Amino acid sequence: MPSITPGTPLHSFLDALCKSASEVFSAALGANWAVEIDTADPAPTVGTSVVSFQLSTSGGLQGPASIQAGTADGLLLAQKFLQEPLDPSAELNKDRKEALEELLRQVAGLAATKIKGLFGETKLEVGTVEPPTWQGVDVALVAAEGASSKLPLELRLSPELLASVSSTRAVAPVPTPAPHSETSAAVTHEPNFDLLLGVNLSLTLRFGQRILPLREILDLTSGSVIELDREVEEPADLLLGDKLIARGEVVIVDGNYGIRITEVADARQRVGTL
Repeated sequence: MPSITPGTPLHSFLDALCKSASEVFSAALGANWAVEIDTADPAPTVGTSVVSFQLSTSGGLQGPASIQAGTADGLLLAQKFLQEPLDPSAELNKDRKEALEELLRQVAGLAATKIKGLFGETKLEVGTVEPPTWQGVDVALVAAEGASSKLPLELRLSPELLASVSSTRAVAPVPTPAPHSETSAAVTHEPNFDLLLGVNLSLTLRFGQRILPLREILDLTSGSVIELDREVEEPADLLLGDKLIARGEVVIVDGNYGIRITEVADARQRVGTL
């Protein structure tokens, strides 16, 4: 089993999937959900009666994966997503499987955004399939709604996808510079680079984000409040295009929003966004 310790490309990929699933499940299922790598029980425990979906990657990453859940657990997720009364005796029919597929499609969409900065532009597509017969590396995941019972999930990574992830050098998070560090001195200017220093670039201040199902978006009216995925005391992100270059505290300057920088990316990383 390849190493999935923090800092490895594989851990970065799995962490992005888990965080995306946590956010989407919490928004779409109406409760606080957490999806994590099951380090306590690495053996697949989804059972023999399963519902299976294929996750296909293309672009920055290449190769398929599969996601499996026990039929009873899949039924529970589908009923919550469709806001149906919970009925363990109900059938996991075509409509409910399509609901599960849509739920995972939302996860894949958010995950594609999260891994873009790590592995480049990657497209993730979800489809219903039979349980895979191809060999791969199985990773046990667990989804939990608050303190209630845990739902085991099985993620199988194909050798092609595993090789694609492992051969990619994931981008490190924005570091906090040491006091009095002169990061600008570390930048080696390319020929004619100075000609670009007067070019105006657009910066974006991001307070947070939220994934909402279409039904809630259509229900938005004047006065609606949307809770973002960030605590009030957490720093906001400063983006150049879609690249994170700094974080800081939001301030008011002459009646306008501003940001007091508390963390900044290395100067080489900032130049790399141009």
